[in-house]
Amino acid sequence: MKKIILFTDNLGSGGAQRQLVNLAGMLKERQYDVSILVYGDIPFYKHYLDEQNIPVVLIERSSYIRRLFAIRRYLRRSGADAVITFLETPGFIACFSKMGGAKWKLITSERSAKKSAFTARRQRLFNQFERFADAKVCNSENARRMWEQYYPQWKDKYCTIYNPVCISDADLALSHKHTRGERLIITVAASYQALKNPFRVIEALRLLSPEQRDKLRIVWHGRAEVVTGNRTVYEKAIKLVRKYGLEDCICLKQETNEIYTVMASGDVVGLFSMVEGLPNTICEGMMLGKPIVMSRVSDYDVLTDGNGVLCDPFSVESIRDALAALVEASEDTLREKGRISQEKAQKLFFKDRVCDQWVALIEQL
Repeated sequence: MKKIILFTDNLGSGGAQRQLVNLAGMLKERQYDVSILVYGDIPFYKHYLDEQNIPVVLIERSSYIRRLFAIRRYLRRSGADAVITFLETPGFIACFSKMGGAKWKLITSERSAKKSAFTARRQRLFNQFERFADAKVCNSENARRMWEQYYPQWKDKYCTIYNPVCISDADLALSHKHTRGERLIITVAASYQALKNPFRVIEALRLLSPEQRDKLRIVWHGRAEVVTGNRTVYEKAIKLVRKYGLEDCICLKQETNEIYTVMASGDVVGLFSMVEGLPNTICEGMMLGKPIVMSRVSDYDVLTDGNGVLCDPFSVESIRDALAALVEASEDTLREKGRISQEKAQKLFFKDRVCDQWVALIEQL
């Protein structure tokens, strides 16, 4: 039985952490010896791992340097066959740990596809350590193309594996039973960061006609304190909603462990980000059979083809027009878009297919 360590920063409510937890469960089902390594004590998703008897190792240290060497020491003594990292800093730490030779294979990943990850000084330094990785998994074709553009010398290491979508039969059944009410409910699952675009969404709502606003309600769930002690974006968004008197058509809520149930109970799933890797919430909405509204980011051309509405994340008017199109769409039109969404999702994100790709990569290294 091969020993696999999945390594990320913490088990907070972010999309990367959710995907790491999903991957851990899938590899456990394939009879791998799986454990999780983190250096931040944020246990939002830990209960899922506890339910599957997947151990979590926490290595906390008072300084970055001490943490760097403590994790290097742990990994080099771990007896692992493979280490898989999610997010930039864990990827750098694992590459540093591999430097000098190690028996385990290292798979790093790209989950954001931000241009700054290739141009900022700190990121460029981190990226140089990718030479010590054995493979790099990108969760979108857009991300893979960016790595090939900036670091073509390692192009043989790159591959694309979409995120799996793991949704319970109960939530799928709830989604199928759902019927539209007086207002069209658009669910957004995104942390309160400026790049997730809450301010332009609120401004777009203000530009809708009163009749259109009366037919629409956006329910946004996300982490308010993205950086410890900093709730600036969330608080500014709340003030903007109150300033324009939009409380009836947008509700800004906190993160939830029941996000699939929330999505299943709505009509449309949306995301208006200025930049994304592969947007988990869109993939999950598709699997639930929901029409989608999304900005032109990531692999939008693959994700939206007859099943949703696109918008320019930098244009308030474009976001308004997308919302208006959904509000005015007929019940039959929305139902057909939802059918197409689920059909596409089953081809792209079905967990057994995605797990087969991960297993093939692990076994070939």
